[in-house]
Amino acid sequence: MAELFTPPDSSSSSAVGQMPATPQLFNLEPIDVVEAWQQELVDCFLVVSGLISGKSSAEAHDILQQRASESMKSHSELVNGLIYGVLTETGDTYFRQLSLVARDGYAHAIGRLQLVSSSQKFALLRHKVRVQLLWAIAALVRGNAAGVEALVLSLTRQMRGGDVTQPNIWLIQQMLNLLESNYEWLVAHSAVVATSAYAFGRLTLDLGARSVPPELRNQSSSFVVRLIRERFTDCAMVGRDLVRMLQDAAKLPPFRDLWIDLLHRPHHVSPLLAQAGGIELLLRVPTPRMFLANRVSFAMESRLLFILEHVPASGYSRNLMWFVHRFLNTPESDTLYADIIRYICGVLHPSNAVLGSSTVQRYVFLGSLLRYVRSQVTAANAKLALFYDWLFYDPQADNIMNVEPGVLIMARSVDRYPFLTESFIEFLAFVTEAYAPSLAPQIRQSVGLVMRIAVEKGVIPSLVPIYEQPRISRSTRRHMQTLFPQLVPQRESLTSNADGARNGSGVSDSENEQDDSEGMMVSQSEQSIPPLSLSSEQPPLVIDDEPPVVKTVVDLAALDPVSRMFHDDDEPYTVPEENMPDEYCSDSDSDGFVDVPPLIEDNIGEPWSVDGDSLLEDPSLWVFGSTLADFIENKSPRTAAEIVNVFAQSEASTLAVARILAFVVLDDDSVELEDIETNAELARMGESDGIEHDLLHAILTAAATAISDNDGGSRVLDLLVQLTRARVDVGFRWLLFCVDANISHLYSRYVGRFASGTVALALARDLGILQERFTALFYEMLPAVYSAFPIDLPGNSHIVRSVVALIDQPQVYRLNSLISRGMLKLFGSSGAVVVADTMECDAFEQVCVWQLLAAEIAGDSQAVSRVARRVLLQSSDTVLDPLSNSEAANGLLSLLRTVSPTPRLVKLLVRYYQAPSDDTLVKQQRADLCGCVLTAWIQNDSTVLRRALATISPTSRSALVDAWTERFELRRFCDRTIAELLLQQEEDCGGSAVKSPPEMSVADLFTPTLESLAVDEPLVLPPIEADDKEKTGSGIKRRSNSITTRSKGARINSSLVKRRRRNVITSDDDDDEEEEEKDNDALIK
Repeated sequence: MAELFTPPDSSSSSAVGQMPATPQLFNLEPIDVVEAWQQELVDCFLVVSGLISGKSSAEAHDILQQRASESMKSHSELVNGLIYGVLTETGDTYFRQLSLVARDGYAHAIGRLQLVSSSQKFALLRHKVRVQLLWAIAALVRGNAAGVEALVLSLTRQMRGGDVTQPNIWLIQQMLNLLESNYEWLVAHSAVVATSAYAFGRLTLDLGARSVPPELRNQSSSFVVRLIRERFTDCAMVGRDLVRMLQDAAKLPPFRDLWIDLLHRPHHVSPLLAQAGGIELLLRVPTPRMFLANRVSFAMESRLLFILEHVPASGYSRNLMWFVHRFLNTPESDTLYADIIRYICGVLHPSNAVLGSSTVQRYVFLGSLLRYVRSQVTAANAKLALFYDWLFYDPQADNIMNVEPGVLIMARSVDRYPFLTESFIEFLAFVTEAYAPSLAPQIRQSVGLVMRIAVEKGVIPSLVPIYEQPRISRSTRRHMQTLFPQLVPQRESLTSNADGARNGSGVSDSENEQDDSEGMMVSQSEQSIPPLSLSSEQPPLVIDDEPPVVKTVVDLAALDPVSRMFHDDDEPYTVPEENMPDEYCSDSDSDGFVDVPPLIEDNIGEPWSVDGDSLLEDPSLWVFGSTLADFIENKSPRTAAEIVNVFAQSEASTLAVARILAFVVLDDDSVELEDIETNAELARMGESDGIEHDLLHAILTAAATAISDNDGGSRVLDLLVQLTRARVDVGFRWLLFCVDANISHLYSRYVGRFASGTVALALARDLGILQERFTALFYEMLPAVYSAFPIDLPGNSHIVRSVVALIDQPQVYRLNSLISRGMLKLFGSSGAVVVADTMECDAFEQVCVWQLLAAEIAGDSQAVSRVARRVLLQSSDTVLDPLSNSEAANGLLSLLRTVSPTPRLVKLLVRYYQAPSDDTLVKQQRADLCGCVLTAWIQNDSTVLRRALATISPTSRSALVDAWTERFELRRFCDRTIAELLLQQEEDCGGSAVKSPPEMSVADLFTPTLESLAVDEPLVLPPIEADDKEKTGSGIKRRSNSITTRSKGARINSSLVKRRRRNVITSDDDDDEEEEEKDNDALIK
């Protein structure tokens, strides 16, 4: 008898039809590798289809029964084929056949379906396969198949939090319908009940987006509330994170009554809960790992495991950037921060081998993850997730590894980032008293117990270094005395700070506390955590509406710990400081934040692969003798330099030499690339003995010498180009080398050897690569690079986007300082273009762009005008929307406050305000923006503003000023004189002793008369040169540089009033320049 699963013959293949040879489960790209189990399923399906094709139902049944009875292997392969048919073909034919031939109670079938439901590529699952998968699982649930609950649990984990895309919403809806329609089966499985309550409770927070049907959120909320009320004992398995979930969802109406019952009437929820002491029973139960892991999808878990188990501490930042860009790049994904932190603290416990290796540690990763938080509410929830196990820690039930990241992140940041340590201590002090006021003593005791156990077990040696750090404020010390009374001195140990002296940063404690309250997330975001009021005497909890999402960017410097900032050789759990090569993400679809343009028109040419065979066969290589063979074997930098020198003086083939050099340089197994970031730091410190260079550095050094000596310079440049085509990192390394050696012209010559392209595009590409691989060195070298290329770099929007892609607040301050000192010029005359190109970036990146732009052009009326026009009037039919582009509106408002009002700027505000719009809210927002600008101007110089307003038409002036005065109380913003001027008519009408002035409009108050211009205010006119005399038609001799108007009747000679047209200013706004001149003429008249 022939084997069942041998390849079918041609006749059977023709009967089956044109079946695909590759699996059709996922939407894969051609470069994606098909997993073995997928190929096995499709191969088995092809054979099964050949067996039953053309057969009646009875015949097909007999054949399948016979094959299934032959052996367990035949049975398993038969089930594989039928499962693939169930997933890819509509109808129930294959499932009925599977029900007839299954010998193991669907155990093998469920195992195959588990591979699909728990796949990391579940998001790529075809929609048809998704539908069939849910249908098959529902059929197994109705049949009460053993083990089907594992499939349900896997699918609940695939319901991604923070994802409101249609496929994910569809999955949530289908899973909800599945569990509600099979409620009797659900309540029979306690683990599924608890997981469903926790998962759907967390997801309910994300279902409030506009793209989600409102009824889905109501359905999910009602389902969770029903499970908790009817099956509280099962739901209590979740432990303290069930309380955290309900606390976040308590603002929703379905959860409100449940939350109040849990706090004040626990017997309404469960008699057991009331007997055990209420909600404190849940808070004392640690959350099992399965529930914490449920809110992290399989794809996210695999990436986190890869980073925290394989990536060194010196190269994890790029992996983290990719992770955030992939999973946390939308406002809805903010809820995931807390879930990820809970997973890392409670589930991912590294082994001793990982703790003692150079792999990035958990506390380092979490500190860097907090850097990407944009909302203060999200920051508060993330901190609560980090310290949640501290609040009710029990040594008998909790694991020390759950609280270790919080201990280390406080202890290791105190030396270089004391404000970060202060923020965590202040947050702990706040939640200790405010999270559950009636349990405050127990919480305080638990927090102190955590730190005492951490010291006893050697996680940290002592809290005294934190307490005695000079830059720690007195208020933080008081918090430490309250939280950790047995671990810190009970008096001020530093006399320099005890009496109100200034701390180590040069700021008094009171000032420091004030700065902290303004700059740190803690003081502003702590209030977003509603307290757990457990006293029955207190009134029912009143829960405010959800706070709005904060669009402004908080002080990210306080949330930017990097790996080496926590280093301490005297403490355990130390991350080594060895700088290792940057690790790349293993995913093929990894992409960065900044789109860097290609170097040239055809990029860098078609890449060619390097093969070790036949490298030395080129006849032109005879001049090298045995040097090339020795170089391939020994890989000596000195030999590499010798090869470049000989090549420059010979006629050897450029391509042949480039192949040999690239073959050796790219040999990752035996050639170690240098850490240029560490070498640069050692060079700045003067420790040249510790610098270690690689082969590429020797090649570039020899190339620079040969080019500078004009000894075969063109050939050497061609050699560098060929190495670039071989994917050797020549571009950014050559750039750094040329800038450091002050030979930037050689980089320009290198770029010129390509077929096309410009130095600006090449710089954008190479600096982008430098920013991705060596972020710290990128910011360190930025001023030198801009100084070396003063023409090509300023105004390059791609480079500006690279600058702000990974920047933090300390770097922003450093660049602002360099710009203010004239040592750096990022924007040049193209600030308006750069701002327009970066308006689609992330909120934090846009804020940084505006901060840097303000440092460069603040006070420059002409540059600010160009930026304002580009931002306010984006196109002929598009203007700035302050609501959707709040970052641009805030940045522009800050810039406009630094300049005096001009006719051009006022006319620009009028055009912006009067732009057509049918949305009343948009019109109001425009009026507010214009009013903010006018209010700032009227505070600085009311007279100049009134003169500028006089240059526009009365109708436009009246509309603008009326909208301004209607929505702003100017007495609060301007001086007494202007306020009285604006309110003169109202005040005079109310007084009986003063004669009422004639009626006038508000706009008339801002129309300057000759009297207002003449009172003690000299009118300065520009000097008139010789060529102006011909234009004016008069031979009036200029007697002074200015004419002072002293009385109402003074006359101004018309020949002096005429202004010559200035042609020296060139811009893309010629019409606006002409209008400005006309406005100036009108203003002078």
